[in-house]
Amino acid sequence: MTMPSQSCPPGFQSHRYRHTFETDGSWQDIWKWLMRPETFTAGQPWPYRVEFLETPGPDGIVAGGFDVGTLNAHHGPFMNFCGVVSRIEVGDDRAERDIEYGYGAYFLAFRLIRPHGLKVAVESVSEARCRVVVTVDSWVRPWAARLWTLAQKCFWPGFGFSLRKAGRRSLATRR
Repeated sequence: MTMPSQSCPPGFQSHRYRHTFETDGSWQDIWKWLMRPETFTAGQPWPYRVEFLETPGPDGIVAGGFDVGTLNAHHGPFMNFCGVVSRIEVGDDRAERDIEYGYGAYFLAFRLIRPHGLKVAVESVSEARCRVVVTVDSWVRPWAARLWTLAQKCFWPGFGFSLRKAGRRSLATRR
């Protein structure tokens, strides 16, 4: 399942933010952690929330969690990122997934910032170390681009703290 692609609205420009983390832990362990819905739903500060909706497909199979076709929402005051898990690929030493955000997704206001994609990729650096790359694609008003970059620079390091903690835990359980 995919969302109809959003084209760039008049008066907006394309914005891509990429954040790279290197952390201890095998790429497989970090990928498993990133594929657990609880990683994103547990501990969300009120009134923010992440939800995954069990989503029946045309074949009758119900997608849930991070299955392709699962509808999800990251929402709270001044933000609504509703989307669908559109792609998951797992290789020998890497994995990645995409969430496509639908028309109506916004940060601060629909007239300012419209996220349309989130990609998370994990790749092996060594047996006990990996790299995680998060890419956020959005349409933004040109004057709001720096604000959106600043918001991303403030948000993602906190996620990195949880990521590194998960990596350390995975190494401790392997010993």
